[in-house]
Amino acid sequence: MATFEIAFLGTGSPLPNPDRCGAGQVVIAGDTHVMVDCGWGAARRLVPAGVLPSSIDTAIFTHMHTDHMTDFPDFLFQRWTWGATTPLRVYGPEGTAEMVEGFLLALRRDISFRQAHHGDKLHPDGIRCEVTEVPVPSRPERFLTVGGMTVEAFEVDHFPVVPAFGYRFGFDGRTAVLSGDTSFCESLLHASEGADMLVCEAMNVPMLQQRVLALRAAGREVQAGLFEDVPSYHIPTDEVAKLAKQAGVGELVLSHLIPPIPNEGPQVEEFVRGMNDLYGGNIRVAKDTERVPVTAAHRD
Repeated sequence: MATFEIAFLGTGSPLPNPDRCGAGQVVIAGDTHVMVDCGWGAARRLVPAGVLPSSIDTAIFTHMHTDHMTDFPDFLFQRWTWGATTPLRVYGPEGTAEMVEGFLLALRRDISFRQAHHGDKLHPDGIRCEVTEVPVPSRPERFLTVGGMTVEAFEVDHFPVVPAFGYRFGFDGRTAVLSGDTSFCESLLHASEGADMLVCEAMNVPMLQQRVLALRAAGREVQAGLFEDVPSYHIPTDEVAKLAKQAGVGELVLSHLIPPIPNEGPQVEEFVRGMNDLYGGNIRVAKDTERVPVTAAHRD
């Protein structure tokens, strides 16, 4: 069976954590590598995750939050200096073209310096981008086929971030869904139906509330207030489990963890507490640089 797996570059959120970078994944289907998001620090996880930057010819973004895009310039330079000779194809919602244009403008002088220094050792097309903004679909809609893998976009509820997308990948008879950032919504439920794997963001509400109380006790009212806004547009762990059960998902992988937790220890168990009572499949808490295969679900 052909390789179909997810390499996790960043499994954290905007909240700082030494173990977890900003959001980023690479979907690997045979010889095809597609990056989904590239938040702070994610590009530096590529090589440790066993992914050559130059092997990625397609990048996809879920939405325009900083923790999903700020390492994109570093990725562009890694891809270029690792030998890319073709433009990077970039897809995403409205705002993607502006983001890429802005980053390339900021890098313009550095690009010219590198070209002057290294000459034709760096291919001029390797730093270019070809951007396509994906229209907002009313249901999962295919916008890309690459290397035998299909990619469908669907809108999720991350209001006031509009539009925000999740993606459904199909390859070799298997399906993986990446939620992006979202609260519970029918579109995510529909897109996840029958998926072999759901990679879903997850928020542990009691653990987040502990952070709020600690901040308030330290007199950091502004930060506490900002944290209190977080639950309005993210999905709690119990709702993730219920959705996975209702959709008949084969395996559930949690990423974009709120609040971020260490890779090991009691906080991991605390984060998923109660989810097994709601969803009977395998639940995995992803780690940065981990590669997780998408396996065909065994259903009765």
